[in-house]
Parts: sequence; structure tokens; C-alpha cells
Amino acid sequence: MEATGRNRRLRRLWGSVSGRTVLMPIDQPVTMGPITGLDAIDTQLTRLLAGAPNAIIGHRGVLRRVPAEAARATSVIMHLSAGTALSGRGHVKKLTGDVAEAVQLGADAVSVQVTFGVPEETDMLHDLAQVAAGCARWGMPLLAMVYVAGVDPAHAPEKIAHGARAVAELGSDIVKAPYTGCADSFATVVAGCFAPVVMAGGEPSDSWEDVLLDVKDALSAGAAGVCIGRKVQQHRAPDEALADLHALVHATNFG
Repeated sequence: MEATGRNRRLRRLWGSVSGRTVLMPIDQPVTMGPITGLDAIDTQLTRLLAGAPNAIIGHRGVLRRVPAEAARATSVIMHLSAGTALSGRGHVKKLTGDVAEAVQLGADAVSVQVTFGVPEETDMLHDLAQVAAGCARWGMPLLAMVYVAGVDPAHAPEKIAHGARAVAELGSDIVKAPYTGCADSFATVVAGCFAPVVMAGGEPSDSWEDVLLDVKDALSAGAAGVCIGRKVQQHRAPDEALADLHALVHATNFG
């Protein structure tokens, strides 16, 4: 691999042995408000970072609060799009930052959400393409978060596959996609997307064991890792939850 700034940053996001990643979004309060697990952010962020996810994904305000000594083992991804549930349409995102600012912040990558199946879909695709162009100029990796409005991913894996491929076509280096309910259907999402696909966490779950089973199935389907937020943050012991994810995602004998 050519030793460019982009490739150096990309390497920081992956386990050096497994080649997979455990990402943790902490951007949810912009959309949902001060949710449990991220309400007392300074205390909780220190505890979450102690679990050493490969990277956290957040907006500028929170990323500026990350203590340098607490983030030695964790990369930073700056999220560049936002919308709030107060509007009644929190899934519609607009750009709130740019790649140059992410470089100044010391980020290892940037991320943008695209929600498919809404009238604003083309606006979000346009924003993604603009960010991708900025990433090319600055040597910055790009993560795209894919959602399809009003769709149960387990009932429409072909729509998830379509969204994942679309954002890869527009320049995304990593694609976050909802789990489609079983390994076979998720394998079609992975196979149809030439960028690495990481499994999204989604809504909090009453059963952590079920979450781990889904992660194991997603990995067996070819997922490059996970991008799980609330399921970890609202776990009774987030550091233990992260340890479980590390053990699965970075297992050297995973088959």
C-alpha cells in the first residue's frame, strides 16, 4: 500500500492483526438529546475510551473534550452531518462541517450520513460527494452511514445493499450499514459493496447475548467490523461490552 496520508489514517482505524474494526458513534445527542449513556459526557467519555474502541465518531464539540491521555489507543472520526428529532425528521441530515476543519482537529477520518428513500436523498448524496472531493484533496478517509427510511432491514436487504453500493460508488472508504437479520442476507450487502462494510448497532437491546450473536453472524458474512453506539453506552458495563466486541471482532482464529 502506498504510504500516503490517507492510507496512514486508514491504517489507524483497523486492528493491526485482525484487519477489522470496532467503531463507536457518540454523535447521537445531536439527534436525540442527552440520552442515557452520553448525558454526563465528560465522565462517560473517559470510561468509554478506557474500553479502547478502534475509533469514536462524534461532532466537533464533543471531540474537543476528548482528553489526550484518554484517547491514546483510540482514533477520532469527525461527523460532518446533522439533523434533530425536534424537527420531526431527524433522519434528514445537512452538512455541519468540512474536511479542512477535521484536519485541524486531528481527525483520522470523517463521516456523513445518507438516508435513502426520502425526498432529500439527492441532497444528502450531493453532500456526500462534496465531502468525498474534500477527502481526496486532504488525504482523509470517508465513512458513510447508510439508512433507508421506513424500512425494516430484515425485510428489505436489497435496499440496504443498494444504499451501501451507492455510497461506495461516490467515494466512501468504509460503509456503515444496518444488519439485515441473518448472515445470508447480510452477505449480499457485503458482496455488493466494494468498500468494507461495518455492521451498525441500531436500537438498544434487552439481550446483549443476542447482540453478540448478530455480530458473529455479520462477521461470518464478511463484515469488516462493527459500528455500535447505544447498545454499548447503555449496557450495564460499557467497558465489558467493548471487551466482548474486541474479543469477537479481533479474534485471530475467526472463521
